[in-house]
Amino acid sequence: MAKGEKGKFSFETYRDRDTGREVTKLTTDNYLNHHPYFYNKMMTNDNRFLIFSSNRDGFRNLYKLDLISGATDQLTEGQDINDFSPMLTSDDKFLVYSREEKIMWMQLDTLMEEVVYETPQGWITGGNPGISSDDRYLVLVEMKEKDRITGRGDWSAFEPQWAQKPYCRIICIDIREKSGIIAYQDEHCWLGHPQIRPGANDTILFCHEGPGNRIDARLWLVSAGDSHAKCLKPQTHSELITHEYWLNDGSRLAFVYRNRETGEETIRFLNPDTMEEEVLMQCSTYCHFISNRDNTRIVGDGQDPAEPYLYLVDVNGKTEEKLCIHGSSFKSYGNTQDSHPHPAFSPDGSFVIFTSDKDGIPGIYKVGLE
Repeated sequence: MAKGEKGKFSFETYRDRDTGREVTKLTTDNYLNHHPYFYNKMMTNDNRFLIFSSNRDGFRNLYKLDLISGATDQLTEGQDINDFSPMLTSDDKFLVYSREEKIMWMQLDTLMEEVVYETPQGWITGGNPGISSDDRYLVLVEMKEKDRITGRGDWSAFEPQWAQKPYCRIICIDIREKSGIIAYQDEHCWLGHPQIRPGANDTILFCHEGPGNRIDARLWLVSAGDSHAKCLKPQTHSELITHEYWLNDGSRLAFVYRNRETGEETIRFLNPDTMEEEVLMQCSTYCHFISNRDNTRIVGDGQDPAEPYLYLVDVNGKTEEKLCIHGSSFKSYGNTQDSHPHPAFSPDGSFVIFTSDKDGIPGIYKVGLE
């Protein structure tokens, strides 16, 4: 199969047995399908099209799905694509993704693409890039190639990679100029999940990656070019913080706080300017969670086998309800996160997209909120 190839899915709709909400299975079980990383912009502003990844042609390539008709368009071809990396620009005209050690910029109406940055020799690209709210800049983590621990597509390399204390740096890329600068570096720490603060392109949120009970602290902030990063929340080894993201207006960041000793599991917001922290409410055990555009709702995916649900939070009412069963095993299929639900709101907040392997192989589902 090649770039521009057309296809079509037949949707299957059912009622969730626990909540009665309408759930639609968007993909088939013939091959693996999943959507991009949960805080990446993956849907067009009119709620019509979804970017997703599939191995239908033997490699993991990127596709566009019409959420009304089921029609698909193949956007890329070949191999070595980071299938969780794609994200749309705010005007829906371009797609950004990483391939091999390159950041690619694709014009969606023509599928013409160009390289806007290439990781230099001796370094490897780590994880997914983040884009600024004005689509001008990207941030990504690079790791010294010699420090990489090669994995098997599962979590076996996770703790050894942390223990390696790799040399990592955060690169800030000017998309227009096709150039990158070192925004921050640490010669003995695994860095991950860089995210540019909406409305403040020089402010980058990132984490110290690794097992939650082994890292010093997860949440860090740096101004581009500053040699010192700011720890946003010191933590003990009994505390776990996941999975941080900026609210859409850039005012605060959100995270889930877990205390293994007390059993506390709470949603929290933090203003990095004032360091004021708000404990919003107690919540179920989320692996990932995200707010809608105006932060009136939050969706999270339960990871405990006893909590195989997506949960919907009313932020103002501080209440949580079961949205539907996601039923995912969280199993790896060559990539550690292939079957992670990674729930994400549509732009208008009327439905949620998620991934699950509950039918035997990772596929993409949609659940309505209205």
